Amino acid sequence: MAPTSRDTPESITIGDKKISLKGLKNPLPSSPETTQEGGEIYIKNCLLCHGDLLDGKGIFGESFFPAPANFIQKDSVVSKTPAYTFWRVIKGGKGLPEKFAPWNSAMPAWEGALSEEEVWKTIRYINETVKDRKQVPTKTQKPSLKRGKQIYLKKCAFCHGDKGKGNGPSAEYTFPQPRNLTKGHIKIRSTSFGKIPTDQDLFNAITNGMRGTTMPGWKHLSKEDRQSLILYIKSLSKKFKKFKKRGKKHKTVSVPKPPTFSLEGVKRGKKSFMINCSGCHGVEGRGDGVTTARIVDYSSNAIWPRNLREPWKFRRGARREDIFLTLRTGLSTTAMPKFSPRVFKDQEIWDIVDFVRTLGLPKKPKIKPMIQAIKVNEPLSSDLNAPFWEKAQSFYIPLGGQILQKPKSYFPTVRNLTIRAAYNDKEIAFKVQWDDPSYDPALIEKDKVEASPTPPLPDHLKGQKEEETIESVAPEFPDSFAIQFPVNLTTQKPYFLNGDPEHPVNLWKWTSSDNKVLEWNATGLKKWSLQDELSQIVDAQVNYKFGRYTLVLKRKLNVIHKKIDSQFLAGKSIPIAFNIWDGYQGETESKKSISSWFELQLVK
Repeated sequence: MAPTSRDTPESITIGDKKISLKGLKNPLPSSPETTQEGGEIYIKNCLLCHGDLLDGKGIFGESFFPAPANFIQKDSVVSKTPAYTFWRVIKGGKGLPEKFAPWNSAMPAWEGALSEEEVWKTIRYINETVKDRKQVPTKTQKPSLKRGKQIYLKKCAFCHGDKGKGNGPSAEYTFPQPRNLTKGHIKIRSTSFGKIPTDQDLFNAITNGMRGTTMPGWKHLSKEDRQSLILYIKSLSKKFKKFKKRGKKHKTVSVPKPPTFSLEGVKRGKKSFMINCSGCHGVEGRGDGVTTARIVDYSSNAIWPRNLREPWKFRRGARREDIFLTLRTGLSTTAMPKFSPRVFKDQEIWDIVDFVRTLGLPKKPKIKPMIQAIKVNEPLSSDLNAPFWEKAQSFYIPLGGQILQKPKSYFPTVRNLTIRAAYNDKEIAFKVQWDDPSYDPALIEKDKVEASPTPPLPDHLKGQKEEETIESVAPEFPDSFAIQFPVNLTTQKPYFLNGDPEHPVNLWKWTSSDNKVLEWNATGLKKWSLQDELSQIVDAQVNYKFGRYTLVLKRKLNVIHKKIDSQFLAGKSIPIAFNIWDGYQGETESKKSISSWFELQLVK
């Protein structure tokens, strides 16, 4: 149950200041300047969850429960009083009255982070943008450069910048960073690598957006408005004018009719993939190939090779035809080259396509709020491949970046994990897996790593000089994983960001540098305390194989330290949540991937 305007309190306290909410109105005028400033604040603080289109479909939109608010829908804050909206933004999900418990909203309290004026500017931007979005155009305007510029400055400049150089106010809060439109390149095209796109390519990019990024699809704009945008976007780069002046015509890459799928083709495709693709994508497609050591971190806007195990994230799409076109055209401005027809015949491309499609699931796994632990009548081995794990159901857990408190994780590498759980009369065990294209070299010394090998380079990729040997570089921080439970089972769940003073949590944290698990208690994101040595009783086994960590954690169901440790009872459910740190990307402490609360049930 969500609150309504009637639930707005009479007053709230911000710091030492008491503010009456009775009849409170937005004190700022409705003006282009106020809306612009509010938009910049929104982009910096709200974009990743609520999305560019204010529809709750930001890149972390599916990572938290309940989902981020969709401001476009009927009963959103836009339809409520200004006092209600101000209250919800200032106090966040954690500041709701007890009668709405358990309320696990990831919406942070913005008091202390934003000034009252900044909150009101953001509210003004949300209201004006939603109003504009819902406005029905009275007359279709003929596409024009002037109209395109108007739309661009209103809709696109926040990210791409006033001059189209990709340096808008949101640039440092988005990944990949917004396209520099003055260069004349886009990734998804029908033209060959490095060539300018066709008008239809630009129209498709505007209409469909780029899945998995902060670039939304603008299909709600009229066709004429999107065509106007194309005219203006082309004016930002000299390449289009030169192309026209020289009388050139686009040479597009066509997709031939796909052959019938065959297992023989998959076998041939696997062989080609290992030679031509595994150097970047790794032998199992998780982006852990040896050449990724040449790719620097996200701060340089370098992009990891695509994780081919997750086809729902493919930018162009995951149909056979989509993958074929990506291979033939390459992705301009990235390390993904084109597979030239002078080297690769169509059949070889189709073979690679069909092998790639065997690597991932056909559909994105469903998110289930209840994780079920199966009962086994045998000792719980820490063996990663113990037979009883085959009987346990795998549950898919989405993760988002911790962006509620500084330091934040705007671009986490690890965006999901899978978990299995099992228990017997004495113990409980969890098998957790997550993809990470980099690993901590410290694990090599413990014989816990099986990395993708260097592929045999084909003749057309060999240089005159011998390839350099790429050595693993120790990350600044270790990789880590933590599983989280409430210490006490009450009606009120702890705050999902590592608890709160009234509701502590128990965390089992594994760290790659020493390959150990330590038990902690926490009453907040930065308020962790290590349990004493006698309380450290969680066993762990781990390995890293071809871009994936597999970790097994095991502990007794019930322990004597009831004031600091979680207890497990058959037939009962207990909240469970997860944290992951990618040390290679500089993640440590509050900079990490996080999940909302799920429910763990020990099935009898």
